[in-house]
Amino acid sequence: MYIPQERILLDQHFTDATEALTKIGEYLVNQEIVSLPYVKSLLRRHQKTGVYIGNFVALPHGEEEAQQWIKEEGLFLIQVPDGVDFGTKEQPKIATILFVVVLKEQQLAVLQEIAFFCSDMQNVRALSDAESVEEIQQILLAEE
Repeated sequence: MYIPQERILLDQHFTDATEALTKIGEYLVNQEIVSLPYVKSLLRRHQKTGVYIGNFVALPHGEEEAQQWIKEEGLFLIQVPDGVDFGTKEQPKIATILFVVVLKEQQLAVLQEIAFFCSDMQNVRALSDAESVEEIQQILLAEE
């Protein structure tokens, strides 16, 4: 899977899932990828169904109705070395890698591809430990 360099953010830090989704949403708005209502949709989806998929990976994406606020489709990877909790106090779900999917048509296929890639803990560890954008790209492309 290919993600352009400008859509890979390394060494990010967030206090909790809400801050992570809000800051990522602001980034997407500032980059003119989405309109502001899309950010609220990211937060709603997390509150309703959760976006943690296991193996230290979260997969934030907007609700289906939010597609109208997508200006430019894309896939983003955010590396969070210290992790961010997408769970509860009783059941923490720490994510060190966030794949943000902003797609209309092929969203389900991409979500499945990411889930399959991340089912291998070795892949997730490699992404978490990567020290450059180029290294992340090599890891993602090596699996194709």
